[in-house]
Amino acid sequence: MRGLHDDDPVDWWFASTGIPLLAATFGPLANVASIAALVTSWRQLVGEDGAQIGGQHVDDPRWCYAVNLVSLVLGFVGNLFLLLNFTHRVRYIISLPISIILWFTATGLLIGDLAAMHIYYRPNFPTEIFSGGYWYGVAAAALYLVLCAGLLGNFVGYIRGHYPQHFELTESQETLIVQTMLYFIWLAGGAGVYSKLEGWAYTDALYWTAVTVLTVGYGDLFPTSTTGRVLMVPFSFIGILILGLVISSIFKNVREMGEKNVIRQHYERVRQKTVGRTVTSSFELERRQIEDELAHSRAQAKAASRSSGRSPATLAHSRQSQDFLLHRKNTLENLSRTNSGAPSVAGSLNSQSRPASLKSRSDSFSRQVTRNTTRKQRIVLLREEKERFEAMRRIQSQSEKWKKWWRLAITFTVFGTFWCVGAVVFWCVEANTAGAMTYGESVYFSWVTLITIGYGDFSPKSVAGRCFFFIWVQFAVPAISILAQSMSSTVVDTFSQISTTFTFALVAHNNTWRNLIDNNQWLFHHFPRWLSSKLSDLAARNEDDETPSSEKSKEANSSTDAETPQDRLASGDSVVDFAKLAEQHDDDIQGKVPDASTLARQLALAIRRAARDMAMETPREYEYEEWVEFTRLIRFSAIGGPAEALREEEGEGLVEWDWLAENSPMMAEGSEAEFVLERLCESLVRYLRRNPPKTEFVERVKEQGEQALRLATSTWREDEDGNQDDIAVPASPRSRRGSFVAKILDRSGTGDLHPVEEEEH
Repeated sequence: MRGLHDDDPVDWWFASTGIPLLAATFGPLANVASIAALVTSWRQLVGEDGAQIGGQHVDDPRWCYAVNLVSLVLGFVGNLFLLLNFTHRVRYIISLPISIILWFTATGLLIGDLAAMHIYYRPNFPTEIFSGGYWYGVAAAALYLVLCAGLLGNFVGYIRGHYPQHFELTESQETLIVQTMLYFIWLAGGAGVYSKLEGWAYTDALYWTAVTVLTVGYGDLFPTSTTGRVLMVPFSFIGILILGLVISSIFKNVREMGEKNVIRQHYERVRQKTVGRTVTSSFELERRQIEDELAHSRAQAKAASRSSGRSPATLAHSRQSQDFLLHRKNTLENLSRTNSGAPSVAGSLNSQSRPASLKSRSDSFSRQVTRNTTRKQRIVLLREEKERFEAMRRIQSQSEKWKKWWRLAITFTVFGTFWCVGAVVFWCVEANTAGAMTYGESVYFSWVTLITIGYGDFSPKSVAGRCFFFIWVQFAVPAISILAQSMSSTVVDTFSQISTTFTFALVAHNNTWRNLIDNNQWLFHHFPRWLSSKLSDLAARNEDDETPSSEKSKEANSSTDAETPQDRLASGDSVVDFAKLAEQHDDDIQGKVPDASTLARQLALAIRRAARDMAMETPREYEYEEWVEFTRLIRFSAIGGPAEALREEEGEGLVEWDWLAENSPMMAEGSEAEFVLERLCESLVRYLRRNPPKTEFVERVKEQGEQALRLATSTWREDEDGNQDDIAVPASPRSRRGSFVAKILDRSGTGDLHPVEEEEH
């Protein structure tokens, strides 16, 4: 067992988080079913026409009512201890066993009560049947049993040390628990009110609340009193609002849990698989290929030794191939040991430096290995950092596509399960009613219910069918809502791209119309003059649409003309390429590193850029060259200063992490802009710690501020007394501030302010 809090990984993520969340979410549903079983008699008479709905109820024995009441109390108390555990009012090791014991006891009492009624007070068929209260008792017992079995699995996982003894709920998970409690309280309370107003049985009132709030609206049960019709408006409005919040919270929690536990694990598996197939030198590439070929050759030799149909010549050839492969592997290992400096991340040994005979044999062998390993995943040779960066980008892209379609597949599977299971159950329970459904009609009815059309041509006519409908629809309708939201990022996006392409083909952009007119002048000779002029104007307008964007870009660049090229690289106003990075690196090597003021300005520009990127609706993904520039700024602000940063860059490469490693920025849970902004802010803090503001600078700023305040006060007084120049229109406060700020700059000069000076190391 583990302690209350630790940093060890959680193995059983679904048992540690998903099961307790489901228990807290659907525990109130079990309580509502238990209430319906308590307040409704378990037997009823069948109508003259054989209808089960609206029959007169038969009183139950007192012991049945007492057992139901005890079971309901135990279920409520068990749910209460589970909530106290979530809110950390009661310890996990105490509250969870109590909840499990109470729910198991409530389940046992209900099962015993149901069995006793079935044995000793069985209805007299066909004039009597079990009522909806009996079937709600069955539903409550089943829900208690399933939920407490899940909690028992959670407790077993804690005992085996898979997670600590506490529930770490996020804010969205806590919100979901509260919203589901309010939702079921609203349904149960509304059913109680309408059972009194309309004279319905409580089970029928529960059925009506579900049909109303879920907007199915069969029309088989509706309020007839004026009070009931008036109250239906606020009841349905608030109920639909709460239901929408619950569905939104369910989708958010499913997405968060899937993103954290399923998608991240898939991402990590793909990354590790890629790392396992990645080499950084040609020697390592050939060695890995030889190992694969050796394993394949040994497998063939083992199979050949078992087979009697192989000739001795074939076996000898196989042994010869293995000997050659082992010799080649030993040769490569010896070469790699003697030439230890050759393989590196930044580059690999040139094939021209090897002996000609060795090179020719290696080339022929590589061709042979390539032919023999086409059915396998070939090893990837990634020499440069940018190649590893691009490989990680490909992993990201593939994982993003997998995430969308995996989520859609899981949601569709869950929805299909509810659809098919619901159709089978309705087909069975409605078989003995006047409106018995065939299986096809049951499938049709389930679909009409799930998408909340509710034609009303089919509806549950049995008491068991209405009970199952109330439980089933609470799961099924949110499932199709989540399916619709999942489809928005996959199927809907695909159709959107197709429609956008089709629209682009119809409504041509840029110079398409101009090119069409210029290349096919004969098509427009017979057009009316007004139509030709319209087409010409449209083509000219489309041609002129490109001009403002270029002018805007020039204006944007003109605002930064006063900055240095390094400033433009830091702010993102200049396109980063390898040529500029190489030139910048040469300047750094030659000692032309940024001083303290320049580094502060570049850090500020980079922070502003990252903050702007983080505010974008679509997460920004930086290019490799941009990462190099960010890393340069981060290193130059290190404790050792630029000199230490240059030594690190020479020793570790252009970046301080491996793009395919676990500490890669692409493996971070947040966006890349968030990662960069956090690192740059840390760099700014280190920079200020290394270059604290001078005392003279602080005193100078204080003096200038006091002088500005005195000058501002005197200027305003002069304007109010009229001692200044006679001006027809009084100056605005903005112009006054501009005037005395200009006077301050004229008197003091900007050259006296030097915020920081780099310390000499």
